[in-house]
Amino acid sequence: MRPALSYRGLLLAIALGGLAARGDEPTAPHPASRTQQELMAERGLVRHRGAWRTVQEIALIERTEKASLAQREWKKRLERLRRQLDQPAQADRAAEEIRGISDPAAVPSLTAALATEGLVRVRGFYVEALSHIQAQDALVALVALAIDHPDPETRIAAVERLAVIGPHLAVPPIAAALQSPDNARINRAAEALGRLGVPAAVAPLINALQTEHVTVQGDGKGEGSMSATFTPGGGGLAMGGGPKRTKVVVSNERVLEALVALTGANFVWDAAAWRAWLANRQSPPPDYDLRRG
Repeated sequence: MRPALSYRGLLLAIALGGLAARGDEPTAPHPASRTQQELMAERGLVRHRGAWRTVQEIALIERTEKASLAQREWKKRLERLRRQLDQPAQADRAAEEIRGISDPAAVPSLTAALATEGLVRVRGFYVEALSHIQAQDALVALVALAIDHPDPETRIAAVERLAVIGPHLAVPPIAAALQSPDNARINRAAEALGRLGVPAAVAPLINALQTEHVTVQGDGKGEGSMSATFTPGGGGLAMGGGPKRTKVVVSNERVLEALVALTGANFVWDAAAWRAWLANRQSPPPDYDLRRG
């Protein structure tokens, strides 16, 4: 007869039997044993340069760095080509290479070069290059040149390029410059619109035919000094001491010239007559059947 098991022996036998029954079955890891990488991966984050980022953030960082590198390379390349323009043996090839640029990454370097270049001929190369670049930045740069570059020939070159790549794209931003507080800028924008030859520019030109400004006298700049600011809602006289502000109406010659060029009509400074003419041109003829379109 087998001796009876003690109470402690019985507990030990039960424990050993349980382990034998489980055999080699793997045990599930405790949640605390999961790595940080696994936890962050569940949240859609990846370790990138010492920080946890989304895949989209990493892609944006890499695109930005790639664009910045390309822009730096274009700066060096354009500087090299500019030096070659002064060397007779390399000038023709360098000019052809500049004029054929079409990489959007070159826009910052081209606009910077246009701001400092002293030769009209070379500025023409840069303007032509901008016109070959199919990017919004290039269009914005050409519009800015057409309105604000101090050299008339460069402004004309920019307008001519805008006329080739799409005058309808250039009219809205140039027309917006007609609301400038600077009369000189208003007239430069009007000149550009007249050269583009787009009828859609007629309405904003009529609105800019004469603009109201305010002259300021006695503002501490010395006796008889005067400055002008634009006010779309009119001006008036300042009461009491201090600067005196007087509303003046300025007629913009280039705006009138652009209107005449675009319409073939001439109502001089009569904005009401211009608007009546435009309304008549935009109205359908008397025998137009609206039902048939």
